[in-house]
Amino acid sequence: MITADNNYDIVFLGGLFPKETENKIYEKSKSFVQAAANALQWNIVDGLDKCSGVSVKIINSLFIGAYPKKFEDLIIKTYRFKHNENSDDINVGFLNLFGIKHFVKYWILKPYLKKWANTENRKKCIIAYSLNYTFVNCLKYIKKVNPQIQTCIIVPDLPQYMNLSNKVSFLYRFLKNIEIKSIRKNMQYIDYYTLLTEQMAKFLKIDKNYTVVEGSSTDAFKNIRTNRKKDNMKYIVYTGTLNEKYGVLDLVKAFRKIDNQYYRLILCGSGDSEDKIRQYAKLDNRIMYKGQVKREDVLKLQMEATVLVNPRKNNEEYTKYSFPSKILEYLSSGTPTIAYKLDGIPNEYDDYIYYINGDSYEDIAFEIIEVCEKDENERIEFGERARKFVMENKNNIVQVEKILKMIQDNI
Repeated sequence: MITADNNYDIVFLGGLFPKETENKIYEKSKSFVQAAANALQWNIVDGLDKCSGVSVKIINSLFIGAYPKKFEDLIIKTYRFKHNENSDDINVGFLNLFGIKHFVKYWILKPYLKKWANTENRKKCIIAYSLNYTFVNCLKYIKKVNPQIQTCIIVPDLPQYMNLSNKVSFLYRFLKNIEIKSIRKNMQYIDYYTLLTEQMAKFLKIDKNYTVVEGSSTDAFKNIRTNRKKDNMKYIVYTGTLNEKYGVLDLVKAFRKIDNQYYRLILCGSGDSEDKIRQYAKLDNRIMYKGQVKREDVLKLQMEATVLVNPRKNNEEYTKYSFPSKILEYLSSGTPTIAYKLDGIPNEYDDYIYYINGDSYEDIAFEIIEVCEKDENERIEFGERARKFVMENKNNIVQVEKILKMIQDNI
């Protein structure tokens, strides 16, 4: 890892939610909130802070929906904040209009990046979160200002698969194609890549200067005060994006095949399947849809659950390039996790996930019943072993050290 002797100056270029304004961002959001991306970014920043010899500054541009359909504010203001007592971070404002916001973000971010690039003669590195138009162009700009600065990008999703909703417009697809062409053209300015799956490297045509980091476990559960429920109910919980392509409707239909009054299905989040889920909830009072809820409440639900389910199937091309962030969060909770074995999930996780065998609704229902009807102590022991595995091997210090070692070994 980078030591104090290296005296490394790092900018984290991201779209996280500053702690001071996080609640307001949730309140003003009218649709899906990027809670998982926010959590992973904070885990990375926290991991960087814990590495000796590393000074971290956040230059931020919020990952939020566009005005007026997805967010209340047209103008996002610029303001300073501190992620620790010694930091001097800035959230850079922008005009929050669909179609132009990403271009506007780039031009407004440039002066802040230039100022950082030209201050002090230290080893500098910029780590950007997400392979998007704005940030790739920012890395290009940084290289023009100071070619000695190392550039690294974290790729949680490939641009082609960032929005798998069934409700995307023709204009969105048109702009996305422009973005992808721009990214391909400017990838030459990226020195290092942090990928979520090994298959991403082949897709991006890179064979060196990359590391694979599936994400990070979270210790946020230690701050949640709750107990697993002691009644006879079996609580099956799904939290996250409610898009049909993620299998959420398959989960609902599978649950309806379980003929047991003591089972409850709880869903949280938003996406293109919301209306259908509400309809199913009216037909079956065992199904509870809670909508978009605060992160603390999500974590509490995960800890109280009997099982957590990720119903995303391994039947489409994008699953090669996907390690669902909810898997690491689920495993961190200590609650048993049910999921499909996706191509992007390494084999080292196989002992800690109950995999669904088969694509039918009956196959999903079978696995849910199989796990829920196990002896409670067996379920608890399985969940705790999974939690221990990710907390020891996938915590943010371990994961960030992979990134820093990659950079250090190549400079």
